[in-house]
Amino acid sequence: MHYRADIDGLRALAVVPVILYHAGVGVFSGGYIGVDVFFVISGYLITHMILSDMDEGSFSLSDFYERRARRILPALFLVVFACLLPAWYWLVPIDMSSFAESLIAVPSFLSNIQFWLESGYFERSAELKPLLHTWSLGVEEQYYLLFPLLILGCWRFGKRRLNFMLIALAAVSLLLSRWAAHKAPEANFYLLPTRAWEIFSGAFIAFYYSRGGVLKVSWRVRQSLGVFGLFMLLLGVFIYDRDTRYPGFYALLPVLGTVLIILFSAPNTLVYGLLSSRLFVGMGLLSYGAYLWHQPLFAFARYYYIFQGEPPALLMALLVLLCIVLAYLSRRYIEEPFRNRAKVSSPVFRRAAVSAALVLMGAGALGVADKGNVFRFDPDLLTTIEAARNSRSPAAELCRTDAGEEFYIPQAECWYGSGQKKVLVWGDSHVDNTAAQLADYLPQAKIYHAGYASCPPIKGIHRVDIDYSDCAAYTDTVWQWAKTEGFDAIVLSARWRIFAEASKFDNGEGGVEDFVVNFVPDGQYGNEAERRAGVLAAYKASIAALADEFANVPIFLVYQIPEAGSDVPDLYLRAATRAHEPLLLSTDYGVYKAANRRTNEALGSIDKANIQRIRPDEVFCNAAIAGRCVVAQGDSLFYLDDDHPSYDGAALLAKYFAELIGPSL
Repeated sequence: MHYRADIDGLRALAVVPVILYHAGVGVFSGGYIGVDVFFVISGYLITHMILSDMDEGSFSLSDFYERRARRILPALFLVVFACLLPAWYWLVPIDMSSFAESLIAVPSFLSNIQFWLESGYFERSAELKPLLHTWSLGVEEQYYLLFPLLILGCWRFGKRRLNFMLIALAAVSLLLSRWAAHKAPEANFYLLPTRAWEIFSGAFIAFYYSRGGVLKVSWRVRQSLGVFGLFMLLLGVFIYDRDTRYPGFYALLPVLGTVLIILFSAPNTLVYGLLSSRLFVGMGLLSYGAYLWHQPLFAFARYYYIFQGEPPALLMALLVLLCIVLAYLSRRYIEEPFRNRAKVSSPVFRRAAVSAALVLMGAGALGVADKGNVFRFDPDLLTTIEAARNSRSPAAELCRTDAGEEFYIPQAECWYGSGQKKVLVWGDSHVDNTAAQLADYLPQAKIYHAGYASCPPIKGIHRVDIDYSDCAAYTDTVWQWAKTEGFDAIVLSARWRIFAEASKFDNGEGGVEDFVVNFVPDGQYGNEAERRAGVLAAYKASIAALADEFANVPIFLVYQIPEAGSDVPDLYLRAATRAHEPLLLSTDYGVYKAANRRTNEALGSIDKANIQRIRPDEVFCNAAIAGRCVVAQGDSLFYLDDDHPSYDGAALLAKYFAELIGPSL
């Protein structure tokens, strides 16, 4: 295979948008598509190499694997080893535990599976993971492992039939990616089955050329299609963003653009002249190292500045330059020597690779076993953290139904207190701890707790992302039983925003939660705006109907409990390792109000005389700090994760609820 300088230039076109995207340069909002470009290039080059060797009868599976290992592992292991010291110094146990798992996953070619199980690529918290970017290497390594075996197994059928077989597999992969974009977005992004079609797209070019295919087209056609391919790539870089359901059919833009460039770029064309220039080729030769170094540099910088927001723009610019310098050094002193068998023999390379992998995996196993090296921290501090994280009322856990569980209304265990006045506290998991403590502040009341996780006490909507068919049945059952039981007050509480908006909460300061639900109205709707409007309309109709049916009963409508966005115990530990005075952690009240504006307007528009409103933001926001919502203060953590109140937080809410409910009993 003759050398194509434009392919190296194309690598530059792939890596630069990825780096600038991760650096936070807003105009490169779709820079992540550079990875797709790498996949197509890899599919083309690797398949061309395999087919050439197969045609000559010289293909060796062990030799192929060794060449791939020499290309990938030395620089990769260098970067991972370089991450050990800053990780040890900066990462708190929950982050260190994830990093330790990465030390096992990277050498075993499973990092894409690890990060799929942990979180989404586009979440703000993902930017704090030093080895997140190795997911793409996991995809390629799994492909390198399986694809040669497929070729060897099917070679006897001939190239033509083998090509058709790959086309069928690619079609299945593409359709699976389209389905998963809506049903399993994280798996769609990270896993080989939904990415294989991109790599196959490059492989088809190699099959075409290996069967003697020659593109007999005019210079004008080459020029036009090459420029069009370049346009497709750049269009994706600048119009896609974090909200694009990617890859799915959206990935056709960069994939087909790359295919067009590889097919039609030729000497004397505009695209070839650009990509084969010294600047592009030079950056392309450094692309692998630059890709490896950029994410750890950015992640540790963001970790250091986690309480100040995004690192300074000047620092990020310097880190971009540093990753290029490190890429040059690692290419010259690590990549090139290890690729040269005259300098590093096969036995030496294999021993070195296996030894490095075992050391990393051993260090990872120790980190996982020690839960992120917790002995680095004050035991009393860790006790405080774990107490908050595990502060879930056993009674509330019993009285909250989860999807697929049988439920019984009423249950004797779900009555709290022994007063004469009966109060129904009805909601999702966010009112669990508050319901369990409310009896302490309302001695005159006997409280029944009716809870269903991620199920608002609302008729007229249903969840579609997972099976929540029992949610509606639970709502109807509680509603009917409440009429026969005869309550003196009803408290309705739910995480209203997430059901209406179907989006993850972003606190604007580095904290993005890792949970989302998708509820839709029972009636017809055409788009996202209509879906949201239908859910909000169901809120108003259902709560108004409840108020009418219980016209003589005060109904206390609890607005959205402020969401933290960040995992508060984790955030607290990070802050405590740096603080020299009592902690006061908070989020922006303005972000809370903006996120809940539509929901609050809908709840506020329900005009019924027996509805009274409880505003949890009056407990947490604008008290200790104007314009801020406190999530932890001193030794008290008010959340057990990023949105559920802990014992301490629920105690504040229960006392406030009691002050408003008590006069009505």
